[in-house]
Amino acid sequence: MKTSYILAAILACSLIGTLIGSRSTKTVLLVVIGILSLYGLVRILG
Repeated sequence: MKTSYILAAILACSLIGTLIGSRSTKTVLLVVIGILSLYGLVRILG
């Protein structure tokens, strides 16, 4: 998976989380963002 796709997915999850009002959905999206961010860092750093 390209790093740009990972960054786009993080951005999309952030935008969806901002627009959605449900607290549980925001929590799930924050977990997804954390996982994608960690994966992106691993890909970038080595």
